[in-house]
Amino acid sequence: MAWFFVLSQFLNFGVYLFLYISGFLYANKNIAEPRKWFLTRLKKILVPYYIFAIPIALLYFLSTGFDLIKSIIYLFCLQGVNFICPFIHFAEIGPLGNLWFITIILLCYLLTIILKNFEKKHNVSVVGATVVLLFIWLVPKILMCFSLPYIDTQYFVAYFIGYYISKFNVKNNKWTFWLLGLFMFAVAIVIRLTAKMYLDGIYESEYLVFVSLTQIAVAVSAYFICTYLVNNFAILESMAKSNIWSLFDVMSYPIYITHYAFLTGMTSVSNFGFSTLISIVLFILFTVISSSILYLINNKIIDYKMNMKQ
Repeated sequence: MAWFFVLSQFLNFGVYLFLYISGFLYANKNIAEPRKWFLTRLKKILVPYYIFAIPIALLYFLSTGFDLIKSIIYLFCLQGVNFICPFIHFAEIGPLGNLWFITIILLCYLLTIILKNFEKKHNVSVVGATVVLLFIWLVPKILMCFSLPYIDTQYFVAYFIGYYISKFNVKNNKWTFWLLGLFMFAVAIVIRLTAKMYLDGIYESEYLVFVSLTQIAVAVSAYFICTYLVNNFAILESMAKSNIWSLFDVMSYPIYITHYAFLTGMTSVSNFGFSTLISIVLFILFTVISSSILYLINNKIIDYKMNMKQ
């Protein structure tokens, strides 16, 4: 669906925003039992993943033929390795193409445990955290521009920017709203559009550096903009506390898991050959139905496990 891929070039900062918020939320949590904490997150992430990925993968293999390598990759949730290590090439299962993110977030959780153990022994300053994050982001980009093997760290940088903004208690006041919110958002958009105009298709590696930079910047600025507006406008605060928003919050992960399958591959709504408008309606309908079923099945499994423990 061409309309989706055009929009995705400028609106695909959602993953970075989610990573940023995740890091922000876990920064000041005390992880007394790291193993238990990680296993809890593992179950929360992987149970819905397998509920959806297994039947979609079976449909995919029935259509294309069984692929042992792909089945192992998705069984052990290694599909995100393709994004972290671009020098490692393997084909993905089309309808499950968005699930690379799950590998990333699980690694972020592991790194959180390691970092919290480090922080118990060492003090981390604002300057130190900033320099390290900049170094970790910049070095792979330089290697990429020289066509050298590199590990892509931009997703982890987005997570730990949120982590340290929360850790250092950066206030979301009027100044940060204007500087880290509106101003950074506007600058990031201008830079991205300029880079697309002059670099995209000509200096591809250099263009991807700007893509990464602006995606992270837009994600961070979107957080400061939305948080400030919610905290300062009663109507937005009421909406944020409404049942509808709570429902969307609960359903956001099932929606994320299921939606992409209806945009590409053998399960895409475009395969029906309908007009763009009808395809959009079907996409929304299929996403709502599938995510609701996923949510209900996942809850049934959780309830069953709780009953078993009693």
